[in-house]
Amino acid sequence: LDIESKGMPSASLLVNLLSALFMPFVFGDTEVRFAGQTEFVVNETSTTVIRLVIERIGEPANVIAIVSLYGEDTRDFFDTYAAAFIPAGETNRTVYIAVCDDDLPEPDETFIFHLTLQNPSAKVKLGWPRTVTITILSNDNAFGIISFNMLSSITVSEPRGRNESVPLTLIREKGTYGTVTVCFEVEGGPNPPEEDLSPVKGNITFPPGRATIIYNLTVLDDEIPENDEMFLIQLKSVEGGAEINTSMSSVEIIIKKNDSPVRFTQSVFLVPEEDHILIIPVLRGKDDSGNLIGSDEYEVSISYAVITGNSTAHAQQNVDFIDLQLNTTIVFPPFVHESHLKFQIIDDAIPEIAESFHVVLLKDSLWGDAVLLGPSIVQVTIKPNDKPYGVLSFNSILFERMVIIDEDTVSRFEEITVVRNGGTHGNVSVNWVLTRNSSDPSPVTADIRPSSGVLHFAQGQMVASIPFTVVNDDLPEEAEAYLLQIQPRTIRGGAEVSEPAELLFYIQDSDDVYGLITFFPMENQKIESSPGERFLSLSFLRQGGTKGDVRMLYSALYIPAGPVDTLRAKDGILNISRRNSLTFPEQKTQVTTKLPIRNDAFLQNGAHFLVQLENVELVTIIPPIPPISPRFGKIRNISLLVTPDIANGEIGFISNRPIILHEPEDSPAEVIHIPLHRDGTDGQATVYWSLKPSGFNSEAVTLDDIGPFNGSVVFLSGQSDTTINITVKADDIPEMNETITLSLDRVNVENQVLKSGYTSRDLIILENDDPGGVFEFSPASRGPYVINEGESVELHIIRSRGALVKQFLQYRVEPRDSNEFYGNMGVLEFKPEEREIVITLLTRLDGIPEINGTKHSSIMFTHQCICGF
Repeated sequence: LDIESKGMPSASLLVNLLSALFMPFVFGDTEVRFAGQTEFVVNETSTTVIRLVIERIGEPANVIAIVSLYGEDTRDFFDTYAAAFIPAGETNRTVYIAVCDDDLPEPDETFIFHLTLQNPSAKVKLGWPRTVTITILSNDNAFGIISFNMLSSITVSEPRGRNESVPLTLIREKGTYGTVTVCFEVEGGPNPPEEDLSPVKGNITFPPGRATIIYNLTVLDDEIPENDEMFLIQLKSVEGGAEINTSMSSVEIIIKKNDSPVRFTQSVFLVPEEDHILIIPVLRGKDDSGNLIGSDEYEVSISYAVITGNSTAHAQQNVDFIDLQLNTTIVFPPFVHESHLKFQIIDDAIPEIAESFHVVLLKDSLWGDAVLLGPSIVQVTIKPNDKPYGVLSFNSILFERMVIIDEDTVSRFEEITVVRNGGTHGNVSVNWVLTRNSSDPSPVTADIRPSSGVLHFAQGQMVASIPFTVVNDDLPEEAEAYLLQIQPRTIRGGAEVSEPAELLFYIQDSDDVYGLITFFPMENQKIESSPGERFLSLSFLRQGGTKGDVRMLYSALYIPAGPVDTLRAKDGILNISRRNSLTFPEQKTQVTTKLPIRNDAFLQNGAHFLVQLENVELVTIIPPIPPISPRFGKIRNISLLVTPDIANGEIGFISNRPIILHEPEDSPAEVIHIPLHRDGTDGQATVYWSLKPSGFNSEAVTLDDIGPFNGSVVFLSGQSDTTINITVKADDIPEMNETITLSLDRVNVENQVLKSGYTSRDLIILENDDPGGVFEFSPASRGPYVINEGESVELHIIRSRGALVKQFLQYRVEPRDSNEFYGNMGVLEFKPEEREIVITLLTRLDGIPEINGTKHSSIMFTHQCICGF
């Protein structure tokens, strides 16, 4: 077998091959095996027959071979058993296995047929291959036939204010083996499907064993007027072995006509001032071309509002016109597509410019299956009278406030308008000219262009603007006034010019002509200190222009260490008030000021001086219009930190915990150094201190124990640390713990303070020279004693060294389990100054014979406790 040229063999072929290689072969024996093809892949049809060849090799012999199905009979074959007789004179026989064609959906199925021998002799054996595999491919739609299982056409309504789901039922007929995915797509319209349905394409998956799927398609609320829309949902393709039932592969969804449009027919009505009725049509369910669109079988209603203004350009209700409706709701009954609003125009004898009012359909009041489209607002203008070609003048709104142009932000200015009151018949034009309204001789065009021009009004045009280009330069300039004039003699087209025909306007001061006030670079803002004075040194810069004298208001606050919060500010530090001012004279760009700090003020380390810029104003110049400058820059406050080299001293111990001292043992005295720290090192300070005995035995403390009892230390300017030196002296006198309080009493200068909570420390000299005493048996009581039962003994206890306090001494007789004495354990009390106590031990009469007539015992001290004086 050429494995390389044929590719990898099948599993059964490998099994047969390996078995053949490892089976012993006996020459002279007869062997029966399959010959030819042993693996078959077939379809399930009524004509499918598998041909199996059985051959005999070796010595001739009569053989009966049996071919049988391995495993359960699934009725996929007409016969699962076949027999073949090979006589000695022949070498092979052919048997046939017929496939049974049923109607059951089935996936790929593989079967194994075995070759066996009936009553073989000892020399007849089975050879290899001895098995055959037959695979029947999936059949009878094992993976199913996919189709819709619902009406071929369904009608839905577009929801209002929400989305709605349409359930699509799909079935999988025949087999349900495996996972099957079907792809669908929505077509039709006339509008794009994605505007009305979601999704418009996608996949629907049947898991194994599932025969029915309900898939929800979403109908979208788009608020677009639409007639009936027909969409076709088609099953396009399928994966996983299934098929699509083409007769039920599509469903038609009809979205009923919806969102009937409500709107006016036009947005503007121009009417003459004469007694007549103005009729304004309102449409429902018609598009721009007048064709019906959207639903109209239900009632729809909407409210309207009449809007007027207060100027002369606005018509007034019940003065210029009358609303003839009884209420403000328009109702469209079913299948009615047009309604009308009626207004009475009132004719009077007063000459008037064009007057307008508006009628607005209110969207929030719309009720029913409808949407509001434009035009939803109608402007009704009552024509001017008595002047058919119009009267030209500057728009009156320009005189309600000054017209001011900001050169720094505006390059194109088109807000100056001329109105045409009265009639608007014919084309009209008029010349205009722009001049400076000052003594400045420079041309107007250096600042604004053009300086003259012609204004045109077309037939029916009521408003026209005069556009200007503003020259944006880098030159600081004060506000400048300009006079714009309409020239009556130049008018053409039959119109007239009336007042106001002149307009005074201004170009705002520019490029910070009066100054942009900022702090000078930070290194110029500092706290300065010298032996004679201290002050805040502040520098301010005037950028931009330097026109006029400028006064600046600012505040300087002292804030103790902690958050820089103005509410924590403290007075009494500076020799001035919180709020101050300074002046930039004209042409001066920098001003420096020094704010004196009080000599007796205490500057805390870590505190801040907060400087805030509050207001800036011109002093010597009164501009014609409110100026933009002078103004402040972005940074309007700074804080200056009081550093240790500037701060006054806040003096205290580095800790307030007691200091434990020991009386010297190897020397007559020992000096201890107690550290003292100063936060803030500006200036020299002398600190006075004292020692004071405290505690229960304060009267026992003398200069023989510790000293001196008072003194002083000096902090030099810039010095932050020093020590108080105390001498502890030695003696042979027994003493208890002695407590001495070291206190900082005062500082010699006002701007140096003692740090609260750190102005005292307790110095504790631990007890020494055995103040409670040393206990022992007196020399005469140390035994040994020899006594007979019933006798007593007195053993004497003496206390040497100190006898200052009451002392309890516990004793016991050893061995502990001895019961030979009365009082074999107890507690002795030495009162203050008491130095000897007698213990009396009395032997017991126990009646027990003693070995050798003797017993040894000893007395031991087990505990000592000082209990007070």
